[in-house]
Amino acid sequence: MTNTLNKAFQLFDSGAINDIEVGTLQGLLDIHKYLFDGLYDFAGTIRTVNISIGNFRFATALYLEDILKKIEHMPEQTFEQIIAKYVEINIAHPFMEGNGRSMRICSI
Repeated sequence: MTNTLNKAFQLFDSGAINDIEVGTLQGLLDIHKYLFDGLYDFAGTIRTVNISIGNFRFATALYLEDILKKIEHMPEQTFEQIIAKYVEINIAHPFMEGNGRSMRICSI
């Protein structure tokens, strides 16, 4: 098993997940920090540079924090709303690495 997978299991097995504000931006930052602390020096911090994959550019770093706050307040009462929110956080891509692994645990 990979180190981050072990940490994900530990997050739940230890009960530490109960101390995290699941469904919030702070919760997503805390989960990222938990999973990647010791692996990346940027663990748990919002990226400050622009990134892309292929020809797709993720949210501009200059506006990323404001975008994430707006995403945090999107409704999540229906399945469609939850999916829309998940897609938006994925497009924002708040971290340099580990976005998907963090999002699967906590979708803000």
